[in-house]
Amino acid sequence: MTRTLRLFALLAIASAAHAQGPSADWRTITTPHFRVHYPAQYQVWATRAASRVESIRAAVVKEVGYDPPSRIDVIISNPIAQANGLAFALVDSPRLVFYAEPPGPEEQIGAYSDWIDLLATHEITHLMHLLRPSRNPMQHAIERFILPLAPITLDAPRWVIEGYATVVEGRLTGAGRPPSTLRAAVLRKWASSGRMPSYSQLNADTRFLGMSMAYLAGSAYLEWLEERTGQGTLRRLWARMTARQRRPFGASFAGVFGDTPDRLYGQFVAELTASAVAVNRSSELREGEFWQETPRASGDPAVSPDGSQIAVVLRARNKPARLVIWSTGPPEEEKKKFEERITKMIERDPDDYPPMTGRPVPRKVLHALTPPDGGDIETPRWTRDGKSILYSHRQPDRDGFLHGDLFLWTPAAGDNRRVTRLADVFDADPVSESEAIAVRSRYGASQLAMVDLVTGSVRAMNEPEIDAVYSHPRVNREKTRVAYVAHHTGTWSLLVRDLASGTSSALLSDVNVASPEWSGSQIYATVFTRGFAEVNRIDEDGDRRPVTLSSGGSFEPAPSPDGRVFFMGLDPDGFVLRVIDGRSNASPPPPYDPTLVPAVPPAVAATAPFGSQELASARPYGIGRQEISWLAGETVAPSQTAFEAGVRVGDVIGRLDTIALASLGSGNGQRGLGIASAWRGWPVAVSGHLFHADDRLVRRSGLEVRGSWSAQGPLMTWTAGAGALTGTPLDIVLAESSLRARQIVMGSDWRAEEEVRLSGEEGTISHFRGVARASLRNGSFSVAGRYQHDEPRGDDPIDIGGAESSILPRSAIPTRVFDPALPIGTLTGRYYDGVRLETTVPGVPATFFYQRHRTDTTSLSLTGLQVTFMSAAYPLLGLPALVI
Repeated sequence: MTRTLRLFALLAIASAAHAQGPSADWRTITTPHFRVHYPAQYQVWATRAASRVESIRAAVVKEVGYDPPSRIDVIISNPIAQANGLAFALVDSPRLVFYAEPPGPEEQIGAYSDWIDLLATHEITHLMHLLRPSRNPMQHAIERFILPLAPITLDAPRWVIEGYATVVEGRLTGAGRPPSTLRAAVLRKWASSGRMPSYSQLNADTRFLGMSMAYLAGSAYLEWLEERTGQGTLRRLWARMTARQRRPFGASFAGVFGDTPDRLYGQFVAELTASAVAVNRSSELREGEFWQETPRASGDPAVSPDGSQIAVVLRARNKPARLVIWSTGPPEEEKKKFEERITKMIERDPDDYPPMTGRPVPRKVLHALTPPDGGDIETPRWTRDGKSILYSHRQPDRDGFLHGDLFLWTPAAGDNRRVTRLADVFDADPVSESEAIAVRSRYGASQLAMVDLVTGSVRAMNEPEIDAVYSHPRVNREKTRVAYVAHHTGTWSLLVRDLASGTSSALLSDVNVASPEWSGSQIYATVFTRGFAEVNRIDEDGDRRPVTLSSGGSFEPAPSPDGRVFFMGLDPDGFVLRVIDGRSNASPPPPYDPTLVPAVPPAVAATAPFGSQELASARPYGIGRQEISWLAGETVAPSQTAFEAGVRVGDVIGRLDTIALASLGSGNGQRGLGIASAWRGWPVAVSGHLFHADDRLVRRSGLEVRGSWSAQGPLMTWTAGAGALTGTPLDIVLAESSLRARQIVMGSDWRAEEEVRLSGEEGTISHFRGVARASLRNGSFSVAGRYQHDEPRGDDPIDIGGAESSILPRSAIPTRVFDPALPIGTLTGRYYDGVRLETTVPGVPATFFYQRHRTDTTSLSLTGLQVTFMSAAYPLLGLPALVI
């Protein structure tokens, strides 16, 4: 059961693996161990990656100690406009996905020497680690012919899998998370607060940064283990996990390190906590005033030009992002109401005691904005007149892939206007009422750009580069200079650009810098050094003074005209908004002490750069490399049982897919054959389905040919299709269309979705079907209603009941209404009306439903529970769509 659940988890995370649409101009570069596939627009980024992967692989093989024979397919894309990567350790067909978007300086993976090198090292390590085969003959046979997953993939906890790849990324690149300030700051803050995850929480934890602990704490724990037992002991663990004698992970671990993983983890946390407390006590902390509590990954504070208001993005778990505006003045009204409640409480019960008030009272929200389509809000910035806020918000293109765009919100007027359309711009700062400077990141290359706030047009300020990454441009009050950070040769440097001449000069280049903000002629920014991320005040000559010294970190400074500086303080429950006098200085971070690792970063050994190799010319992708995989399915329903088996032939991006299946049924189960093929190399996908099927009630043979098209927008998805079916006894033409709309219900945490589907067939059978569905969801609670109307126009009656079959297209039996709870033909009639009401509730992994089927002659109602698992087709893994 555990292995089965791991396989389903693999299918679930594969939903993130959608690349650019298969109709794009895809190309392939082949090296001795890789096939690198990419859309033509990513030529520069993909060529750089392809030239490095062989030398990176060789270094990883030397470090990990295993050299798998399989050639690896690599997909390069940018589907969500965020930095990421994926590895699928299938023994017979390993895959990698590289997202070309580079990370910013404040991200956990922002401490890199080269983004392509760091990404490829981490993901290739996963494959070299997880593909190590079992030396047990039976297990090895299962890997080869049944379940293509090796023992480490199946048995290792997530913290081992992600932690080890993180360890290797640090060793081979000399950068990444292990030597970063952010890993040290997080571990130090969590440990000194007594909030380190328990061993059972290392793999998955719903708390703030809980899922990141597999990387951060997992890598530090593995480094600690190897330091105790000697270099190379991790290889012994991998050898025991793949041994001829099969044993669980705990036994493999104890045989190498001498005790169970949970006990040794407790010792690791105890030593880390002692080190964290020692670091905090070594200097006088200056963390500012706790100004307002904010949930989880909240942040991006921005003070209005007159200093009277502050805008902050609130990001709570399982809720859409919300941009709120608070007054920066004293919360007198809020405190008065709080004190009145306490007074009334004591009057009712004089023996009661008022609560301790260690946290600030919640402030009154003056204005709030939630994007109607959900999603995040990033880097809000006030316009020069203080009336509007310019912010970044990712938007989908027609294929559903996200792009950075700018929006302008005017709270007083209630107006929220989209400025750009799929322009790949973000992190913008208004220069005037009609222009803003922003970062543009497109096809893996970064540049600075000017955006016209009226027309949405974008004008480049420099050439796009993949060797330079730009972040956080901010214009001074006089509109003469812009401060920004740029990543060159491993460092996020602070630069200032003269807007008149276009020349830039470095202000700080020996430390990593993030989020610069002007305050007069000075700049406030977060500076990363020796494991500390602190707000610094930087003069025009580059002289800097620390303003904060914190137990965790101080990020995203937002200076106010009155000398205060607001910033986000790192806390185990999430970032909180703090404020400090920006004109006073803090003590510098304490001297580096290597005995306190990992509460401070470990010393980094110098690493040689990865070599580049000459590449053969890229070739058009064509139909791709067609791969064969076996499929099996089962239908078990009232009086309808069938077993399906066959093959899938297709390529990794899903341009050409073919499935051939045979179905062996009993009772009313389908018997027959089906061959379905889809070509997605054009904007309109074309498919054909050849079939012969017999369920003892309906016998059908023929060929369906269909074209389908879809387009996504921020709030809706439209699909349309048409085709024809010919065979025995049918000859029909068909058409269908659907429109699905979705939005956030303003002023609440509810998500609404509505869908209307219309389809019809004309010919031997004439039939119309209309379906309408609406739903509301809040977290894991939802309610939905669905109405369906079917109306044949000829002599063929409607029949209700039965489960669908993979070998038969729906158009072959258009007058059937499927319901797997009922035998085929339970009800028949001249027309059909169906109503379904359903709800999900927290903690119950099933849907409660009420269903009513009604024809012109009779009706039938059902109530019950339904559990459904659905996944789309994933060509990357060679999998068709799956429904359970």
